[in-house]
Amino acid sequence: MGKIFLSLEKTNEPNKKRVSGYMYMPEMLSEEELKQGILVDEVPLAENIPGKRAELFYNTATQTLFYEYFDEVLPPTSPEQLIKDLQKELNTVKAENKDLKLAIAESAEAQQQADTENKMAIAELAELIATKEGL
Repeated sequence: MGKIFLSLEKTNEPNKKRVSGYMYMPEMLSEEELKQGILVDEVPLAENIPGKRAELFYNTATQTLFYEYFDEVLPPTSPEQLIKDLQKELNTVKAENKDLKLAIAESAEAQQQADTENKMAIAELAELIATKEGL
């Protein structure tokens, strides 16, 4: 397979350039155009990470290509975005539900403790009354 031309553009980081385009027939480019990028034998494949988009970069110091992955911003009305939003909302509701269940259990336990204490106090009072009547 022949060489592939990758056009590069500057980034704000030293030694890092963004790959802005591909040309599979670099022999059609002028010398001036070839100075705007690099020639490579192959382009590495990006990982397919759901919800992420890959951007190809070139490290000028090490002369290596690498990908960086960014959160994919979907149109607000797309089915994929609606599903993503609903899943996020569902996860929030599940977490709140778990917290509420725990609070209810703690409240029931506290009420049971209070009931036990009240029954003991009533029993002590009944015993005290019975003792006084027997005198």
